[in-house]
Amino acid sequence: MKVGHLIKAERIRQEMKQLVLAKGICTPSYLSKIERNLILPSEDIVSLLFNRLGIDPTKLQKSDQQSEIDFEKMLKDAYKEVITNRDENFTKQKLNHLEQHSPLFENQSLYYTYLLIVLRFRIILRLNLDERKKEIEDLQVLSEDFDPRQMYLYKINQAIYYYSTENRSKSIEYFEDVLLLVDEVLLESWEKAELNYMIGLVYTVDSRILTSIEYIRKALGYFRENFLMKRVLDCYILIGITHKKSEQFPEAYESYLKAMQICDEFNLDHEKRIVYHNLGSLSSIMGNNEEAIRYYKLSIQYITNEDGPLISIHCLVIEYTKMNNKELANHWCDEGISLFLQLNDKNFTSYYHHFSIFKSLHSEPGLSETITKQAIDYFKTIQDYQYVHKYSILLAEWHFKNRKYKLSSIYYQEANRYGYIYRKIKRWEDL
Repeated sequence: MKVGHLIKAERIRQEMKQLVLAKGICTPSYLSKIERNLILPSEDIVSLLFNRLGIDPTKLQKSDQQSEIDFEKMLKDAYKEVITNRDENFTKQKLNHLEQHSPLFENQSLYYTYLLIVLRFRIILRLNLDERKKEIEDLQVLSEDFDPRQMYLYKINQAIYYYSTENRSKSIEYFEDVLLLVDEVLLESWEKAELNYMIGLVYTVDSRILTSIEYIRKALGYFRENFLMKRVLDCYILIGITHKKSEQFPEAYESYLKAMQICDEFNLDHEKRIVYHNLGSLSSIMGNNEEAIRYYKLSIQYITNEDGPLISIHCLVIEYTKMNNKELANHWCDEGISLFLQLNDKNFTSYYHHFSIFKSLHSEPGLSETITKQAIDYFKTIQDYQYVHKYSILLAEWHFKNRKYKLSSIYYQEANRYGYIYRKIKRWEDL
């Protein structure tokens, strides 16, 4: 039986050394050959290894061309449907189905593809991202046996994982690795469209506006031709964000209106939350604070998932702070902290730091240096230098206001340094 890849994958998942697994069954060198599928072990040895690893032998599917073809088609269809639909409940259904029907194939390539697609679904759903990191690390050990397509799927998983954990620079690094692999992999049109959208998204976050628009428009063309209106809506929102970042405010507003029109025409009421949020962001940058607040509150009304309000609550705190309305700013800080504690998900830790800083800023003693420094250190660890820059400025100005000029100078220098990093500038002459 060709089961070495199954044994190796499970042993790595359990963090078990070859010496421990082989003890009393075979030699470590023999186990190594089994894991590399260089030899076919006896049924007795397979049974003993499976038993030690807790692998259910009834799930083992012997090499059967038709069953493998059927499973591969089901896997491919599920992958396409999940990626093109981008619907949370649908993704959960498909993931549950795959997890419940997870045969152990003697076909190594099919088994690895299954692991990579299941991981993709779990990352999309943000299911325990600490465990997902462990899965990614385990697959790294197996990756020496990946074909080009599997390596493509693996790099995509890494990129999305780091985007989900707010490590934008790492995410971009892996997406650019993916771009280097594209010529080696025969991607279908829908895969190209999804990749173009994701690259457009991360480049927008990184303020590479011209390049991001190029990728977004490629994705938009495919989604529009195939009548994937939810994805068309996603593209219009992203185009609006690029226009906003370029200070093309009328064009941004027009893109958001197109997105809202799609919501109305195709009964995508749930998606209005993101449209309203972006209208709020646009109003804010144009100085219309009251209008921004109205849109952010409308966004919260349309949110159905628990974590959704955090970003809009954060924006409400900012708007009330700009209006010097400490009472309402504190109210929304309390709402945000309460929701964060309720979610108990450390992937939203950035919001906790945002709310804690603003709450201390509006307190009787004023801004807490301890709380702000903790936030700055946190944003350094996730390489989100925009907020290192922002909160260093806040701390510098607070110290200056309180005549602590030496401390103020230190944090202004810190803000300046990370401002350069954030803007990808090495020298003042390049400003």
